[in-house]
Amino acid sequence: MTDGLTVDESLRALAALEAAWNDDDEALAALSAGYPGEQPLPALVAAYGEHAVDTLMALAFGLSSGMTEEELEAITDAVSSNIGARMAALLAHTLRAWGATASADDLTVTKAIARAVIDALRAVTEEPSQTDVLPLLATFRTYALSHS
Repeated sequence: MTDGLTVDESLRALAALEAAWNDDDEALAALSAGYPGEQPLPALVAAYGEHAVDTLMALAFGLSSGMTEEELEAITDAVSSNIGARMAALLAHTLRAWGATASADDLTVTKAIARAVIDALRAVTEEPSQTDVLPLLATFRTYALSHS
């Protein structure tokens, strides 16, 4: 997966998002325990959020592989001049900074970061207030598995 996230990291982050959504502290604690060498859960959830926001913005602006240099320049200009894209980048940066400073076992912060990521994912759907979160997370899980 891109942005330095492995498929396993993406799946762990998605499991944390689902546990946070379901208010399942037991599952979050188990995911937080992790294994040696794994990113702390708050940092991982934030990194996944950044990756997801970046991916969604690229899709929203029509970025695809095989684009010409001129097409890439046009998209770069469009993104740079779009306040929504700039705010999404700011959100992604803020999540990353928040996750990096959080204690690895702070489930309250992990939940707050996870909720912010979920809200960001829902914000790009057609009717955010009516978007069912679990099927949305399943879609992202399928995406992670198919882009490994």
